[in-house]
Amino acid sequence: MKKLFTQNLGYRLIALVLAVLLFAYVKTDHLTATRTSGGDSNQNNSALMSTKTTTITMPVDLDVNTSKYVVSGYRENVKVTLSGTSALVTTLTNTRNFKVYLDLQDYKAGKYTVKYKVTGLGKDIKYKIDPELAKISIARRRTKNFEIRYRYDTNMIKEGYTMGNVKSSTTEVQATGSATDIERISQVVADVNVPSNTTGDISARAVLQALDVNGNIVNVVLTPQSVNVTIPVTKVASKAKSSASTSSSSSSKSSSGESSSDASSATDESAQSDSNASTNSSAQTTSDSATSDSTSTSDASGNTDTQVN
Repeated sequence: MKKLFTQNLGYRLIALVLAVLLFAYVKTDHLTATRTSGGDSNQNNSALMSTKTTTITMPVDLDVNTSKYVVSGYRENVKVTLSGTSALVTTLTNTRNFKVYLDLQDYKAGKYTVKYKVTGLGKDIKYKIDPELAKISIARRRTKNFEIRYRYDTNMIKEGYTMGNVKSSTTEVQATGSATDIERISQVVADVNVPSNTTGDISARAVLQALDVNGNIVNVVLTPQSVNVTIPVTKVASKAKSSASTSSSSSSKSSSGESSSDASSATDESAQSDSNASTNSSAQTTSDSATSDSTSTSDASGNTDTQVN
C-alpha cells in the first residue's frame, strides 16, 4: 500500500507546482486587466467631465402674430457659442435641440431694437449670441394678387423658327408683405431660359420675382414661388416655295391675257374681212346695176348692138 502512494510521487509534485504557477499567472493577469480597465474608465470619465467650448450657427425663429404683422431687419441665422461639460456641449452640437428666437408678442407696428433669446439649454450650459441685438421693423401685413409676366429672348431660337404663346401652370401670383412693399411692386416676372439654336418646344421651371418700377427686387413672399412654363416653337414655311407659287400664278394670268388678246384680234380681223367682203359685194352690185341700166338705155335709143356683160 505504501508503495502505491510513493510510486508516482515525483510526477505528482511536478503537477502540483505547475498548478500553483498557473494559478498565480491567471490571478496576476486578472489584477492587471482590472487596474488597466479602471484607469481607462477614469480617463474617460475625466474626458467627459472636462470643459468644452464650441460655436455653431443657429436659425432665428419669430414669436409674433404672423397673420397680422410682417417683421424685417433681423438676421435669419446667428452664431451661438456654447460652454460646459464636454458631454453636454457635444450632445447639443450634434442634436441642436434648442432654439434662438425673438419675442415680439407685445410689439405693434414700428421700429425696435430687441435682444435675441435662447430656450432649451440647461443651467449647466453657458451661451453667448453674436450679434446680441436685432434692429427690426414691424409692419402690418398685406396680400395682393398680380398677373405673371414672362421674359425670354426670342433671338435664341434657330433661324427659320418662330415662338408661340406662353402656356403656364398658373397666370396669377399672390404677394404677401408689408403694405409699403406691396405698393412698391410694379410687376411679377418669370424669367424663362431659352437655349441657343432652339428648334423644339421649351419646357422649364421659372422662378418668380417681384420688381419695382426700376427693376429692383421687392422683398415679399410670393405664392407660388415658381411656375412651370411651356413655349411652342414651330418652323416657318419656306419663302422660296411661296415666291415660286406666286410667280407661277402670275405667268398663268399673263398667258391667259395673251390668249384673250389673240382671240380678240382674230375676231376683229374676221369682222374686218366680212366688212370688206360686204362692201365689195355692194359695190359690184351697184356697178352691175349701172351697166344694166346703161344697156337698157342703149336698147331704148334703137342701138342694134346688145352688150352683154
